Amino acid sequence: MSLVKCILILSYLLSSFCYGINNEYPDTGFIKQEMLVLNELVDYQVYLPVSYQAKKNWPLIVFLHGAGERGDNSELATKVGLGRAIRKQPYKFPAISVFPQCPAGQWWSSPICERIALQSVAEVKQRFLIDNKRIYLTGLSMGGYGVWHLASKTPDIWSALYVISGRVKPGGGHKAEKNSIAAKYSGELLYQMTANAVSHIPTWIAHGENDQVVPVMESRNMYRYLLQSNAQVSYSEYKGTQHNAWDKAYANYKAIDWLFAQTKIIGDDFDSTK
Repeated sequence: MSLVKCILILSYLLSSFCYGINNEYPDTGFIKQEMLVLNELVDYQVYLPVSYQAKKNWPLIVFLHGAGERGDNSELATKVGLGRAIRKQPYKFPAISVFPQCPAGQWWSSPICERIALQSVAEVKQRFLIDNKRIYLTGLSMGGYGVWHLASKTPDIWSALYVISGRVKPGGGHKAEKNSIAAKYSGELLYQMTANAVSHIPTWIAHGENDQVVPVMESRNMYRYLLQSNAQVSYSEYKGTQHNAWDKAYANYKAIDWLFAQTKIIGDDFDSTK
């Protein structure tokens, strides 16, 4: 390991230790953070609402970006979708939001991106007071695929899903990762088994009717199979809209209010008789 890398890692560890001593955050808005992933420092973004106080538990939104925001500039992940909506109407998003970033050329189902996404959640939960009953996963396009994939692999974390312009069948030149549902099943079974895996998680799906990048049938299929699984699911299909359905979806405050209303039953609140 190079001397420069050692210094960067030691600086990160020291800053994390100091933060543990005093967890009052001086700033709100979008804040760049660092975390150590496989001995590499990785940047991600956290949004703290203006009303943030370190005296109560906050809902957490995890946003998975699309293919165009991959790379090593974490600010890119905040420029589209959720981040853009927050900047326009911040009072509609009274939550801490985390924006992990997938490296260039990778896919949200790849092991490194999975790890970055899940570790960013763990880091935020260590640094801030998070309400474990209100952790929401959302994403668009490639990130929509990531929501289906990550929710099916880690179904016990999420209180609700908001999936926008997302596919279930891998595309864009990416193959299904080993041991994923997409690697085990194809055709109608792929949608059915994915729906079965996430059917206990309240879900809202949004897609553009005329999407030329991710076929609208991807979302229609998931909606159909989630209904068959007796899931709590809603579906918005935007007439005449192409791939960018996310500007409308994140401005759909009925859906956003619904998202914040979802609370997961965990721990002592769980009633096995229901």
